[in-house]
Amino acid sequence: MTSCAVIGAGPVGTTMALALLRAGFDVTLFEREPALPADPRAATLQPPTLEMLHELGTGGTIIDKGLKAEVFQFRDRASDEIIAKYDYGNLAGETPFPFAVQCEQFKVADTNARAIEAMRPGTLRLATQVTGFDDRGDGVSIRFDGPDGDGEMTVDYLVGCDGGRSLTRKALDIAFEGFTYEERFLVLTTTHDFFQRGFAVRNYVLDPKQWCALFKVPHDGPPGLWRTVFPAPAADGEVDALCDSYVRQQIGGLDSSLTLDDVLHRNIYAVNQRVAASFRKGRVFLAGDAAHVNNPLGGLGMNSGIHDAINLAGKLVAAQAEPDRAEALFDAYDEERRSIAKTYVQAQTIQNKKRLEAKTPEARAAAKAELHDSSADPERHKAWVMNASLIAGLRSLNSEKET
Repeated sequence: MTSCAVIGAGPVGTTMALALLRAGFDVTLFEREPALPADPRAATLQPPTLEMLHELGTGGTIIDKGLKAEVFQFRDRASDEIIAKYDYGNLAGETPFPFAVQCEQFKVADTNARAIEAMRPGTLRLATQVTGFDDRGDGVSIRFDGPDGDGEMTVDYLVGCDGGRSLTRKALDIAFEGFTYEERFLVLTTTHDFFQRGFAVRNYVLDPKQWCALFKVPHDGPPGLWRTVFPAPAADGEVDALCDSYVRQQIGGLDSSLTLDDVLHRNIYAVNQRVAASFRKGRVFLAGDAAHVNNPLGGLGMNSGIHDAINLAGKLVAAQAEPDRAEALFDAYDEERRSIAKTYVQAQTIQNKKRLEAKTPEARAAAKAELHDSSADPERHKAWVMNASLIAGLRSLNSEKET
């Protein structure tokens, strides 16, 4: 039986572990925290991801835990004009799930983890930190520290799904190429009901200084919460982006009826656009944020990470059946998923941010015209949602593999 260790029990790591378990692998899933991390940051699941999760048996439960988002809007902040609406209903016939789902990432991980433990108890090792590993050519020896002390094991393969600060990537000495935005992102959470103003579940608001992404998440159930993402000054600036005055300025520009009492949580974080120079070295692989990170505008990061896991699981299964093809298969994983990360995810998220924050009158007019005209034209409308949902990128990859 082929064995694999997976580091990190987030949505990507649990997807990786579950896919390999269902393929008959012996899997150990390491999570350094004593419980699954309750990080709500990523929350959008695109149609291809829902298809993959359904094939693993967890998709239905995850959809039930989330909110369907069939339409998303672009608005102008100054005028409150709806510039464009994009309808995932145009994907009917292209996917069984012509909608996105808003479901916090920890719920995805938890659903997968429950399926893993129901299938093979003991696969998930909580409060267990991988402290080192050595690729010996015919296997990977792993050292770890858990509740029962230090331990060692040898597996056929190791997959690092341990986030943007991945110790796996650093141990492999793989460069994390790209850049960090000078500005940061401020996330505010509120129960204020934006449906009353005609907002959709997912929204993007254009403004040269106070652009905003606004979307609803289910939280603990009805009525759910609204999360807003605003630009914030650099950490070394004079403005404290978490202070009352700055927060009041942001929410007031979005909705004059909002007050500080409406803000339940405040958080701020740095934003990177980076892709690892390689997604593998020998028998050790990277997936998810360990391999690529991007700004959250468009809801693509968690999705592309889950796609990494499904792609890699397929390559590992194929290598088990045809060992002579293993190197070619693993090189293909690196090439395919790095190409998607750079050509589609990085390019699209960078463009999404540029569109929202267009500075000059000419750039703002061009952005609005592009959005309005593409949403009004049926052919361009469908092409837009095919790209935004990641369906176009995946099909392009499959087409290249066939030629």
